[in-house]
Amino acid sequence: MDIPGTGPANEKTRPLKHLGTLAVDNAPVIILFRTVPKEPNNCLVVGANFLNSTYRDALMRVIESDAGQSAWELGEHIGTQKFPDGMNMLAILHEENYIKKLPTTDIMVTFGSTRDGRIPLNQLNQMLADERGVSIDQLGTKGPSKPTAKSNKKDAKKTTKI
Repeated sequence: MDIPGTGPANEKTRPLKHLGTLAVDNAPVIILFRTVPKEPNNCLVVGANFLNSTYRDALMRVIESDAGQSAWELGEHIGTQKFPDGMNMLAILHEENYIKKLPTTDIMVTFGSTRDGRIPLNQLNQMLADERGVSIDQLGTKGPSKPTAKSNKKDAKKTTKI
């Protein structure tokens, strides 16, 4: 079973965020985090072919969902989701050693149906960082938009007791 967006192109599939392939053999991967804290040249991925069909299908439903597609980092979103057996997705992937740390240069992100629609993850990260005016090591902490003005919320320490 191909992961949508990573297998042969057809008219019914649309490119999905958070999916890529290994540069060396085109094996499909799910990109949980585009960078690792203090290691901006590494990412965290899951080899989709290593998951059992129940987990793979459930994870793909989350990725394909509107919330999955709008998530800045998929790993943060799946940390709030459960597999059909009730287990937290991120926790199980971590505990069962499915999450692998790889260099961002080893991951190709597919965003089109031709060879021109592929870009190494390190280049995508650089483009996103440039767009947001941050360094790559700040990319994971900055979220999808530029920092906003300071909030007007009251300081929690200054609240009165009831």
